[in-house]
Amino acid sequence: MQQLAYAWSPDHPETLTVGEMHAIRTAVFSVFFKVANLYHAITPHYAAFGFTPPSPGVMARDLSEKIEISIIQHCPTFQKSGTHHDLKRAGNMWEVKICQQGLTINQSATIRGEHYIVVNYARATVEPTRIWILWGAADGWFSLRRPNTNARRLMPTLADSAIQMLYDVRDS
Repeated sequence: MQQLAYAWSPDHPETLTVGEMHAIRTAVFSVFFKVANLYHAITPHYAAFGFTPPSPGVMARDLSEKIEISIIQHCPTFQKSGTHHDLKRAGNMWEVKICQQGLTINQSATIRGEHYIVVNYARATVEPTRIWILWGAADGWFSLRRPNTNARRLMPTLADSAIQMLYDVRDS
C-alpha cells in the first residue's frame, strides 16, 4: 500500500470552515438548479424537431467555471487562480471537477498536491449526488497512464483518508 501524501482530518490547519463548506454546497446547488431548469426547458424542443437532446454534461461544458465563480461570490477566502489551476485558497491550488461518478482527470494532468472540489451528479435528474474534497492529490492515487485513453480515474481505496464528504444524497 502506498504511503499517503495527505491525510485529511477535521483538525488539520487547512480544513474548510463550516461557512466555507456551506458556501461550496450553495454554489454547486445554485449552478446545478440553473442547468437542470435549462435542460428540462430545452429537451421538449429537441424532441419536437426529431433530435436527441444533448446530455446535461455536454450541455454544461462550462459548469465547473460557473461553480468556481459562484464559490468566489459566496466565499471570500477563495480567489481565481492566476495559473492553470481553477481557484486559490490560503496559497494552495484548487481544481473544480464535475463527473457523473468518482473523479476522472486528463491523462496529461500533472498532480502536484492540489485540492479538488468534486461534484458527482445524476444524469437523469441533473442533480448533484455527492460533493467532496480530495485533499492534497497524489499521482499514485490515480489509475496508470495508458495508451489510447485520455483519462485517469481516482482509485478511492488509495485516497480514502484524503477525502472529505461535504454532501451525499444517500445521507439526505
